[in-house]
Amino acid sequence: MRLAWSPERLASEINKRCGTGTISSKAPYNWLKGARPRRRLPHVVAQILSDRLGEPISVEALWPQHFTAAQDPQAQAAGLRAPGTNGAAEPGHDLIGAAVDWLVADEADAPSQLRGDELPAVAVDLLTTRIRQLRELDDAFRGTRLVMDWALQDFQWARRLADECCYDAETGVRLHRGIAELGQLAGWLAADLGMTRRSRSCFVTALRAAHTAGDRALAAYIISCMSYHATWEGRGEEALRLIRIARKGSAVEDMGLGAALLATREARARASLGDEAGCRLAMDAAADLSRHGEPPADAPWAYWLTPAVMVADAGRAWLELGRPHQAEQHLAHGIELLGDSQPLNRLLHHTSLAEARLSRHIVDGAAEAAHDALSLAGRAASRRARTRLTTLRHRFQRYDSRAARDFVQRANDVLSADPQETAS
Repeated sequence: MRLAWSPERLASEINKRCGTGTISSKAPYNWLKGARPRRRLPHVVAQILSDRLGEPISVEALWPQHFTAAQDPQAQAAGLRAPGTNGAAEPGHDLIGAAVDWLVADEADAPSQLRGDELPAVAVDLLTTRIRQLRELDDAFRGTRLVMDWALQDFQWARRLADECCYDAETGVRLHRGIAELGQLAGWLAADLGMTRRSRSCFVTALRAAHTAGDRALAAYIISCMSYHATWEGRGEEALRLIRIARKGSAVEDMGLGAALLATREARARASLGDEAGCRLAMDAAADLSRHGEPPADAPWAYWLTPAVMVADAGRAWLELGRPHQAEQHLAHGIELLGDSQPLNRLLHHTSLAEARLSRHIVDGAAEAAHDALSLAGRAASRRARTRLTTLRHRFQRYDSRAARDFVQRANDVLSADPQETAS
């Protein structure tokens, strides 16, 4: 009802997703009468609707007489779980499955559409400008719900243009690249706000749009964001599988510093699993790529990539490996190289620097780094930042020193002023 699609329209979307002739145009009429789609089709339908509505839609909601949230043999076979259950996958948003599909898929035909009102080039120009402005807003407001909602609104608008308008192949490529960038941005912001289900939905849709646009570098970047989010949430095995897919699928692309970023994110995933040898190899690759790379041409999403980012992220990897001395060296150097840019990243790296110093029992130096992090906190809504600061506060509470007590008091003041409550 919310989409106002006819059964024929749904059949058309399924055939686009799964291949021409998968179902007849009249098949969905039988589902309205109570029949259940065959094999994996229920999950395909749920995924299509989730992507289109921008929220998770489960097979249980669509066919309650055939599926239950607690037990669904087809979902279990596909590695999916019902909403609210533990596990790496959510209905319709199997990230590894989506990444593998991208890796093995044939190159997509350039997207074009003959039906609907003609999409003027100025509309795509406007979309490109809006994406740049949203990224600038995110830099300024540091991960607020306002920016995410704005990105989601434009994301849905761009997808409607792709569905309803007429455009040639060149315009279609630009439009779908814009959809992919908006989906990545919205997914990243949702992840940073702790909204995991929404984040996954955005990332999967963004990945499909990047494939449609034929932009493998952007697709690999989107998968790397999926991986990084999995690392934050402690799903190291999933993070590693995703980033290896991203690196394999983009191995022949000229990604410049984008390739260094992928290597750095593999290092983080391996560090989270305690794989020091693999982490070292990935960090060495990232360092080499950083020395010889530049931000990839014609890739607006890579505007923030600098060698400083790679150096500081290597510091976090060393910290997770239990090597605080190496971590401190990389983090301090990375923060210095960042200068006044990227305040949220600097906040996070200052908390890591404080953790590294605490691990070496350098309490005063740790407090100095921690105060620098608080100075950048302001009213940032980043769930990651607040979680890091909360963890740091707990660690300082173990020390009986003036520097530790001063930080704990100031952290209490900052963290008690929660700018907003967000739901996952």
